[in-house]
Amino acid sequence: MEYSRLCRGGGDGHLEALTGDNIDLIAAHLDVTYTVRLAACSRELYDRISKDEGKMHHWDEPCLLMPPPAYWFDEHWDVARTSRLHDTVYDLVPLDHPRRSVALPFMHDRKWLGANGDWIAAADHHGWCLVNVYTERHIPLPSLPDSKIGHSSVSYQPTKDWLYYLCWSRAINLLKIVICQVPTKGGRYADYKLIALFDKRIFYLEGGGDWRMLKNPTPEQIVPAFCDAIELGGQVFAVDEIRGWTYCWDTPNENPMLPFVIPPPVVDDQQYAWFLAPTADGKRLMIILTVNNIGIANAEVPPDIPYAANGLQLRQYPPVATYVFEQDPISLFVAARAGDFHWRQVNSLGDHSLFLGLNYPIIANLKKRESKAPDGTLVPFMRKNCVYTAYRKYLHNQYPKILRCNLQPDEGETVGVISLPRDSWGSVRQAAMWFKPALNIARSVLPLKKH
Repeated sequence: MEYSRLCRGGGDGHLEALTGDNIDLIAAHLDVTYTVRLAACSRELYDRISKDEGKMHHWDEPCLLMPPPAYWFDEHWDVARTSRLHDTVYDLVPLDHPRRSVALPFMHDRKWLGANGDWIAAADHHGWCLVNVYTERHIPLPSLPDSKIGHSSVSYQPTKDWLYYLCWSRAINLLKIVICQVPTKGGRYADYKLIALFDKRIFYLEGGGDWRMLKNPTPEQIVPAFCDAIELGGQVFAVDEIRGWTYCWDTPNENPMLPFVIPPPVVDDQQYAWFLAPTADGKRLMIILTVNNIGIANAEVPPDIPYAANGLQLRQYPPVATYVFEQDPISLFVAARAGDFHWRQVNSLGDHSLFLGLNYPIIANLKKRESKAPDGTLVPFMRKNCVYTAYRKYLHNQYPKILRCNLQPDEGETVGVISLPRDSWGSVRQAAMWFKPALNIARSVLPLKKH
């Protein structure tokens, strides 16, 4: 039976004859995207699938979305590339459960640049777009103004690969696309807001318009080193990887709202990785700092954990400093103008954990999870009151790691690190990012039908 045709054919009479056992048998062979489509065909199917605890154990919790590590070795990569599996079938890895395959046929010859909810920003050799993971709705995006990319010594050559030019021109490199607001049906899918984050430039786009380059609010001799950005309260914020400065723009007016930048919350000799995120209620801006140097691994966890297959390894490292600060956007402007700005430190995330990286920040409610393992070990890996970080650039050609940092390292909690395969990283691979599968998306994206 062709499962994809069944999932798309709700209401044609085939599904009405299915019994509970048949539904379970079909659902057992479906990946995440087709499970949502099947659940959206009728309310009976939705109720049946949502009550299947064996199938739903990893839903509504962030997972790692990545190319199958088995294809990262040269001999397997050649086979995968020939069969075109390397860019249409991916791994969805729940942190404490076995990995699952997910088919994303719309990703053929594309790379993801960012994600938010069920939308992915993707690019191929000719342009970029937004694509819905479940419906595969495709929204083309306008091209960037070429004259504003890079330095005058670098000119765009139409014969060159478009994506290569954006990322490896040596003048300016694309890090990611931040999907600040996803397109909606009520907004005719033109109400999205995006940030194209380059290492030295930032562009902003509202649906139906053109990309605007946000001006550098610092003196021209200071070249920014952007590493993360977000929109909150109608303003765009970006953080500088070297200096820890936070830049701010008033997006409707394009020009910087402040004639100066916001100072970092911590000033010392440490080298930090900087991230930006909204608070759980979306009203305040958070700046997150983790230490880049995590030291030497204490030990390697035995490979019998579910996600240790296909080259993934879990190691523990000594505790490192991890800080979270927040501030109300309005207070940012008032205090900065008065020259008396202070970040407010967040000592606990409560039942929440942060998942940061290429994706739009995910603030997951993990109240059913523990904050630390009773026996002091690294597992279970999914915890509340932690900061999880992945990659901030959509391609990565270095030995990558996925970090879990406890917000209270004084408790002696070690840093858990998922290491991806080291072999064959001379070839650049698509970076892993956080993705949260959600069955309830069937209620909004794919209308439920009552038979």
